[in-house]
Amino acid sequence: MLLLLGVCAQGYSGKLEIPPKDKTQMITMQDGSTLVGRITSVGENEVKFQTDMGEMTIAIAKIKDVKEVSSASFKGGQYWFPNPNATRLLFGPTGRTLKAEHGYVYDLWVFFPGVAFGLTDHFMIAGGASLIPGLDDQMFYIMPKYGFPAGKDLNFAVSAVAFRLWVETFYFGLGTMTYGSEDRSFTCGLGVAFTDDKMADKPAATLGGEYRLSRHSGLVLESWFIPGDVDEGVIGIGALRLFGEQLTVDAGIGFSYQNKNTVENFGELSEEDEFDWIPYVDFVWNF
Repeated sequence: MLLLLGVCAQGYSGKLEIPPKDKTQMITMQDGSTLVGRITSVGENEVKFQTDMGEMTIAIAKIKDVKEVSSASFKGGQYWFPNPNATRLLFGPTGRTLKAEHGYVYDLWVFFPGVAFGLTDHFMIAGGASLIPGLDDQMFYIMPKYGFPAGKDLNFAVSAVAFRLWVETFYFGLGTMTYGSEDRSFTCGLGVAFTDDKMADKPAATLGGEYRLSRHSGLVLESWFIPGDVDEGVIGIGALRLFGEQLTVDAGIGFSYQNKNTVENFGELSEEDEFDWIPYVDFVWNF
Protein backbone atom coordinates (compact mmCIF):
# COMPACT_ATOMS: atom_id res chain seq x y z
CA MET A 1 0.00 0.00 0.00
CA LEU A 2 1.27 3.42 -0.95
CA LEU A 3 1.88 5.67 2.04
CA LEU A 4 1.40 9.37 1.25
CA LEU A 5 2.69 11.93 3.68
CA GLY A 6 2.27 15.64 3.10
CA VAL A 7 5.36 17.36 4.39
CA CYS A 8 6.03 21.08 4.26
CA ALA A 9 9.59 22.28 4.66
CA GLN A 10 11.75 25.06 3.37
CA GLY A 11 12.81 24.19 -0.17
CA TYR A 12 10.21 21.45 -0.65
CA SER A 13 6.49 21.48 -0.03
CA GLY A 14 5.21 18.57 -2.10
CA LYS A 15 4.13 15.09 -1.09
CA LEU A 16 6.75 12.61 0.02
CA GLU A 17 5.76 9.00 -0.54
CA ILE A 18 7.00 5.57 0.38
CA PRO A 19 6.48 3.58 -2.83
CA PRO A 20 6.00 -0.16 -3.33
CA LYS A 21 9.26 -2.10 -3.30
CA ASP A 22 9.23 -2.58 -7.08
CA LYS A 23 9.09 1.19 -7.78
CA THR A 24 12.01 3.57 -8.27
CA GLN A 25 12.21 7.25 -7.32
CA MET A 26 14.58 10.04 -8.26
CA ILE A 27 15.34 12.89 -5.87
CA THR A 28 16.67 16.16 -7.27
CA MET A 29 18.59 18.16 -4.70
CA GLN A 30 18.69 21.94 -4.38
CA ASP A 31 22.20 21.96 -5.87
CA GLY A 32 20.98 20.13 -9.01
CA SER A 33 22.43 16.70 -8.20
CA THR A 34 20.20 13.62 -8.37
CA LEU A 35 19.83 10.41 -6.38
CA VAL A 36 18.09 7.24 -7.55
CA GLY A 37 16.49 4.74 -5.22
CA ARG A 38 13.39 4.75 -3.01
CA ILE A 39 12.22 6.46 0.17
CA THR A 40 11.97 4.00 3.06
CA SER A 41 10.77 6.33 5.82
CA VAL A 42 9.67 9.93 6.25
CA GLY A 43 10.36 12.00 9.33
CA GLU A 44 9.47 15.55 10.27
CA ASN A 45 12.64 17.09 8.81
CA GLU A 46 14.35 14.23 6.98
CA VAL A 47 13.82 11.09 4.93
CA LYS A 48 15.60 7.76 4.70
CA PHE A 49 16.52 6.97 1.10
CA GLN A 50 17.73 3.55 -0.08
CA THR A 51 20.15 3.52 -3.03
CA ASP A 52 22.39 0.86 -4.58
CA MET A 53 25.19 2.23 -2.39
CA GLY A 54 23.19 1.85 0.83
CA GLU A 55 20.70 3.85 2.88
CA MET A 56 21.24 7.54 3.53
CA THR A 57 19.52 10.30 5.46
CA ILE A 58 18.47 13.40 3.50
CA ALA A 59 17.25 16.68 4.97
CA ILE A 60 13.89 17.63 3.47
CA ALA A 61 15.06 21.25 3.19
CA LYS A 62 17.72 20.12 0.68
CA ILE A 63 15.22 18.38 -1.59
CA LYS A 64 14.03 20.23 -4.70
CA ASP A 65 11.90 17.53 -6.33
CA VAL A 66 10.89 13.87 -5.97
CA LYS A 67 9.38 11.83 -8.79
CA GLU A 68 8.75 8.23 -9.64
CA VAL A 69 10.63 6.99 -12.69
CA SER A 70 10.40 3.87 -14.80
CA SER A 71 13.22 1.35 -14.74
CA ALA A 72 13.15 1.58 -18.58
CA SER A 73 14.33 5.20 -18.23
CA PHE A 74 17.76 4.00 -17.13
CA LYS A 75 20.16 3.02 -19.88
CA GLY A 76 23.72 2.07 -19.05
CA GLY A 77 23.11 3.22 -15.49
CA GLN A 78 22.15 6.72 -16.68
CA TYR A 79 18.71 8.30 -16.38
CA TRP A 80 17.16 9.35 -19.69
CA PHE A 81 14.56 12.04 -19.02
CA PRO A 82 11.29 11.86 -21.04
CA ASN A 83 11.24 13.15 -24.60
CA PRO A 84 10.18 16.82 -24.27
CA ASN A 85 9.00 16.98 -27.90
CA ALA A 86 6.93 13.82 -28.37
CA THR A 87 3.79 15.37 -29.91
CA ARG A 88 5.46 16.52 -33.13
CA LEU A 89 8.21 15.45 -35.48
CA LEU A 90 9.55 18.65 -37.08
CA PHE A 91 6.63 20.67 -38.38
CA GLY A 92 4.13 17.78 -38.58
CA PRO A 93 2.26 16.16 -35.66
CA THR A 94 2.62 12.67 -34.23
CA GLY A 95 -0.22 10.56 -32.86
CA ARG A 96 0.46 11.77 -29.31
CA THR A 97 -1.03 14.72 -27.41
CA LEU A 98 0.14 16.92 -24.56
CA LYS A 99 -0.99 16.22 -21.01
CA ALA A 100 -3.55 18.58 -19.51
CA GLU A 101 -2.13 21.99 -18.54
CA HIS A 102 1.20 21.25 -20.23
CA GLY A 103 2.43 23.30 -23.16
CA TYR A 104 5.34 24.51 -25.21
CA VAL A 105 6.46 27.42 -27.34
CA TYR A 106 8.31 26.78 -30.57
CA ASP A 107 9.94 28.57 -33.46
CA LEU A 108 10.64 27.36 -37.01
CA TRP A 109 13.21 29.06 -39.23
CA VAL A 110 13.35 32.04 -36.81
CA PHE A 111 10.33 33.79 -38.40
CA PHE A 112 7.60 31.23 -37.62
CA PRO A 113 6.87 31.15 -33.86
CA GLY A 114 3.97 29.32 -32.23
CA VAL A 115 2.54 27.89 -29.02
CA ALA A 116 0.74 24.65 -28.06
CA PHE A 117 -1.25 23.76 -24.94
CA GLY A 118 -2.98 20.65 -23.62
CA LEU A 119 -6.58 21.38 -22.56
CA THR A 120 -7.10 17.75 -21.47
CA ASP A 121 -4.97 14.61 -21.65
CA HIS A 122 -6.52 13.91 -25.06
CA PHE A 123 -7.16 17.33 -26.58
CA MET A 124 -4.62 20.04 -27.37
CA ILE A 125 -4.51 23.14 -29.53
CA ALA A 126 -1.61 24.80 -31.33
CA GLY A 127 -1.26 27.99 -33.31
CA GLY A 128 1.29 30.29 -34.79
CA ALA A 129 2.05 33.06 -37.25
CA SER A 130 4.79 34.32 -39.51
CA LEU A 131 6.82 37.38 -38.48
CA ILE A 132 8.62 38.14 -41.74
CA PRO A 133 9.94 41.73 -41.87
CA GLY A 134 8.46 43.83 -44.66
CA LEU A 135 5.66 41.39 -45.48
CA ASP A 136 2.21 42.99 -45.42
CA ASP A 137 0.17 39.79 -45.43
CA GLN A 138 1.53 37.46 -42.78
CA MET A 139 0.49 33.82 -42.42
CA PHE A 140 -1.24 32.50 -39.33
CA TYR A 141 -2.81 29.18 -38.44
CA ILE A 142 -4.59 27.26 -35.68
CA MET A 143 -4.61 23.48 -35.18
CA PRO A 144 -6.82 21.60 -32.69
CA LYS A 145 -5.84 17.97 -32.18
CA TYR A 146 -7.56 15.04 -30.48
CA GLY A 147 -5.62 11.87 -29.69
CA PHE A 148 -5.90 8.64 -27.73
CA PRO A 149 -3.81 5.54 -26.98
CA ALA A 150 -4.98 2.41 -28.82
CA GLY A 151 -2.63 -0.10 -27.22
CA LYS A 152 0.87 -0.49 -25.90
CA ASP A 153 3.08 2.03 -27.70
CA LEU A 154 0.30 2.79 -30.21
CA ASN A 155 -1.36 6.21 -30.49
CA PHE A 156 -3.85 7.75 -32.91
CA ALA A 157 -4.75 11.40 -33.42
CA VAL A 158 -6.96 13.53 -35.62
CA SER A 159 -6.13 17.18 -36.28
CA ALA A 160 -7.59 20.00 -38.36
CA VAL A 161 -5.51 22.97 -39.49
CA ALA A 162 -6.83 26.32 -40.69
CA PHE A 163 -4.28 28.49 -42.57
CA ARG A 164 -4.71 32.14 -43.45
CA LEU A 165 -2.26 33.06 -46.20
CA TRP A 166 -2.36 36.02 -48.60
CA VAL A 167 -6.03 36.82 -47.84
CA GLU A 168 -6.97 33.21 -48.61
CA THR A 169 -8.02 30.55 -46.06
CA PHE A 170 -7.02 26.93 -46.52
CA TYR A 171 -7.87 23.87 -44.42
CA PHE A 172 -6.17 20.55 -43.89
CA GLY A 173 -7.61 17.55 -42.06
CA LEU A 174 -5.08 14.92 -40.96
CA GLY A 175 -5.16 11.55 -39.24
CA THR A 176 -1.90 10.23 -37.75
CA MET A 177 -0.68 7.02 -36.15
CA THR A 178 2.45 6.71 -34.04
CA TYR A 179 3.91 3.36 -32.99
CA GLY A 180 6.80 2.96 -30.59
CA SER A 181 8.22 4.52 -27.47
CA GLU A 182 8.97 8.22 -27.03
CA ASP A 183 12.61 7.47 -27.84
CA ARG A 184 12.10 5.29 -30.93
CA SER A 185 8.93 5.62 -32.95
CA PHE A 186 7.38 5.57 -36.40
CA THR A 187 4.62 7.97 -37.55
CA CYS A 188 2.42 7.88 -40.64
CA GLY A 189 -0.69 9.74 -41.68
CA LEU A 190 -3.14 10.72 -44.40
CA GLY A 191 -4.69 14.13 -44.89
CA VAL A 192 -6.79 16.08 -47.33
CA ALA A 193 -6.66 19.79 -48.18
CA PHE A 194 -9.73 21.88 -48.92
CA THR A 195 -11.05 25.42 -49.11
CA ASP A 196 -14.53 26.83 -48.57
CA ASP A 197 -15.63 25.66 -52.02
CA LYS A 198 -13.20 22.97 -53.16
CA MET A 199 -11.58 19.76 -51.91
CA ALA A 200 -8.43 18.06 -53.17
CA ASP A 201 -9.07 14.99 -55.32
CA LYS A 202 -6.31 12.94 -53.68
CA PRO A 203 -5.00 12.77 -50.09
CA ALA A 204 -1.52 13.76 -49.05
CA ALA A 205 0.56 11.29 -47.03
CA THR A 206 3.19 11.75 -44.35
CA LEU A 207 5.83 9.34 -43.12
CA GLY A 208 8.49 9.88 -40.47
CA GLY A 209 10.09 8.80 -37.25
CA GLU A 210 12.52 9.57 -34.48
CA TYR A 211 15.43 7.65 -32.99
CA ARG A 212 17.07 8.74 -29.77
CA LEU A 213 20.80 8.18 -29.92
CA SER A 214 21.75 9.23 -26.41
CA ARG A 215 20.47 11.10 -23.38
CA HIS A 216 20.89 14.42 -25.19
CA SER A 217 20.66 13.65 -28.92
CA GLY A 218 18.56 11.92 -31.55
CA LEU A 219 17.61 11.82 -35.23
CA VAL A 220 14.26 12.93 -36.69
CA LEU A 221 12.97 12.33 -40.22
CA GLU A 222 9.77 13.67 -41.76
CA SER A 223 8.42 13.43 -45.31
CA TRP A 224 5.26 14.53 -47.13
CA PHE A 225 3.98 13.13 -50.41
CA ILE A 226 1.88 15.69 -52.27
CA PRO A 227 -0.36 14.38 -55.09
CA GLY A 228 -1.56 16.40 -58.08
CA ASP A 229 -2.73 16.11 -61.66
CA VAL A 230 -0.34 18.82 -62.86
CA ASP A 231 2.16 19.19 -60.03
CA GLU A 232 3.13 16.47 -57.59
CA GLY A 233 6.09 16.14 -55.32
CA VAL A 234 7.82 15.18 -52.11
CA ILE A 235 8.93 17.34 -49.19
CA GLY A 236 11.40 15.88 -46.68
CA ILE A 237 13.40 17.00 -43.67
CA GLY A 238 16.14 15.22 -41.76
CA ALA A 239 17.53 16.74 -38.56
CA LEU A 240 19.74 16.14 -35.58
CA ARG A 241 17.78 16.79 -32.37
CA LEU A 242 19.52 17.98 -29.22
CA PHE A 243 17.66 17.35 -25.95
CA GLY A 244 17.34 19.09 -22.62
CA GLU A 245 14.74 18.20 -20.00
CA GLN A 246 12.50 21.05 -21.23
CA LEU A 247 14.12 22.07 -24.50
CA THR A 248 14.87 20.57 -27.91
CA VAL A 249 16.80 22.14 -30.78
CA ASP A 250 16.69 20.68 -34.30
CA ALA A 251 19.18 21.42 -37.07
CA GLY A 252 19.15 19.74 -40.44
CA ILE A 253 18.32 19.88 -44.14
CA GLY A 254 14.96 20.18 -45.88
CA PHE A 255 14.41 19.32 -49.52
CA SER A 256 11.60 19.39 -52.05
CA TYR A 257 11.17 17.42 -55.26
CA GLN A 258 8.50 18.51 -57.71
CA ASN A 259 7.40 16.82 -60.91
CA LYS A 260 5.64 19.25 -63.25
CA ASN A 261 3.60 18.35 -66.29
CA THR A 262 3.67 21.18 -68.82
CA VAL A 263 1.88 21.57 -72.13
CA GLU A 264 4.16 22.13 -75.12
CA ASN A 265 3.45 22.72 -78.81
CA PHE A 266 0.72 20.59 -80.37
CA GLY A 267 -0.79 19.94 -76.93
CA GLU A 268 1.83 17.36 -75.90
CA LEU A 269 2.74 16.96 -72.23
CA SER A 270 6.31 17.09 -71.01
CA GLU A 271 7.69 16.50 -67.54
CA GLU A 272 10.05 18.78 -65.66
CA ASP A 273 11.73 17.82 -62.41
CA GLU A 274 12.70 20.42 -59.82
CA PHE A 275 14.81 19.72 -56.76
CA ASP A 276 15.54 22.32 -54.06
CA TRP A 277 16.98 22.22 -50.57
CA ILE A 278 17.08 24.56 -47.59
CA PRO A 279 18.70 24.50 -44.12
CA TYR A 280 16.25 23.71 -41.33
CA VAL A 281 16.33 24.87 -37.70
CA ASP A 282 13.79 24.99 -34.89
CA PHE A 283 13.49 24.90 -31.10
CA VAL A 284 10.82 23.83 -28.62
CA TRP A 285 10.63 24.91 -24.97
CA ASN A 286 8.18 23.24 -22.59
CA PHE A 287 6.34 24.98 -19.76
